[in-house]
Amino acid sequence: MSVTIKDVAKLAGVSPSTVTRVVQNKSTISEDTKKRVRKAMKELNYHPNLNARSLVSSYTQVIGLVLPDDSDAFYQNPFFPSVLRGIAQVASEHQYAIQIATGKDEKERMTAISQMVHGRRVDGLIFLYAQENDPLIRMVSEAQFPFLILGKSLSPFIPLVDNDNVQAGFDATEYFIKKGCRHIAFLGGTKKLFVTQDRYTGYENALRKNNLELDPHHTAFVSEFLEEKGYEFTKKLLTNNPSIDAIITTDSLLASGVCHFLSSENLTIPTLSFDSVAPKLDLAAYVDINSLELGRASFQTILQIINDAKENRKICYHQLIPHKIIER
Repeated sequence: MSVTIKDVAKLAGVSPSTVTRVVQNKSTISEDTKKRVRKAMKELNYHPNLNARSLVSSYTQVIGLVLPDDSDAFYQNPFFPSVLRGIAQVASEHQYAIQIATGKDEKERMTAISQMVHGRRVDGLIFLYAQENDPLIRMVSEAQFPFLILGKSLSPFIPLVDNDNVQAGFDATEYFIKKGCRHIAFLGGTKKLFVTQDRYTGYENALRKNNLELDPHHTAFVSEFLEEKGYEFTKKLLTNNPSIDAIITTDSLLASGVCHFLSSENLTIPTLSFDSVAPKLDLAAYVDINSLELGRASFQTILQIINDAKENRKICYHQLIPHKIIER
């Protein structure tokens, strides 16, 4: 015999209409009641008919995730699986599904996102990157469709979840300075990305504060977060600048290339990267950016934005997730 809403209501000690509102994720229901109802649903193995529900409510119970341009780097970079795990945890708690928007170029991604937005195939969008003058962000914003970005925006009207990457870059650089390093190299991704810009700004600020020279020959920016880019950078860097005594990379894939080159040449130069899980690399330290919490906070925030839209509330959320340096 199949389980009904009445069975869930009886076990949870609420009315059937309250169960319905919990399934619809109504903001008027308290979190304690939601937890009690969801626990009863789990115990009874009750699965609401989301398709029927979406026809009635006009909501899909689906959130779209927009991937960065470089999908190869996306699938190789350990940052994104960790973020996705956080997103999936909260999505599961709220009975939401996830749909991924991607494409081999900007035109394909624009088409995919346009279909999601104008066809109302999803209730909201999370952009898993942030860059300047993004036409995809502009299109979604002009459509007044619920969205947020995982990263930084220059506009005060774009909701976001991010780290304080300027401070993180500063802390990473000062970590080496306090260890006595004076010739610190910096390897970042494309400057189109705010995360690269901000971590580099933090690097510059730390050098200036400590009266150290900012040598442009000690820095490089690559178009892709790939291991071979880190390898090539390190080879060129140390050939021309043998005095380098520390290396900062903004990404664990780049750090992997750096460590590969140092190992192949039997060199010992302390290296630091940004990550969220302990990297399987010979690093002096890493900046834990807490990507699991970035993912969880992103999904919680997009749900709040969707609920705000239902109530005709316009609130722009800016949330910063703290980082910390983990010494190896």
